[in-house]
Amino acid sequence: MRVGEPSKTALAVAVHRAAHQVLEQGQIFTDPLALRILGEDAERLVREADEQPWRRRIRVFIAARTRFAEDALAAAMELGVSQVVVLGAGLDTYAYRSPFQDRLRMFEVDHPATQAWKRQRLEETGIPIPDALTFAPVDFEGQTLADGLAAA
Repeated sequence: MRVGEPSKTALAVAVHRAAHQVLEQGQIFTDPLALRILGEDAERLVREADEQPWRRRIRVFIAARTRFAEDALAAAMELGVSQVVVLGAGLDTYAYRSPFQDRLRMFEVDHPATQAWKRQRLEETGIPIPDALTFAPVDFEGQTLADGLAAA
């Protein structure tokens, strides 16, 4: 990561999730916000993904990983889990589309520059921030997770 810039990895993963919605019709997981959070660049980014078929493997892996995590969280909630911490949240949209917003406390942890960029993306695209979500900006080069969560 470059100082003061959002994570390129966060953008790459978001593009893979959005491209999955278009190129595989969201067969592994459905995310109605994946394209929207990318804003005006979404169509171009998906087109570029389609033009590079070698990227399909990583895209499907990311879709499967997302599905697994969301299914595991749903199962954990049945056992009484009521909080989730998403490390390296990037442009992940789970908190904004979760069916459990009314009974799940969510914390998104990421580098301050990446979180500022995400918050800007949310504002620009009109995606509302749920009351149950807390942003916890943490620069792991100088802070601990405990520091970031305590300050949130």
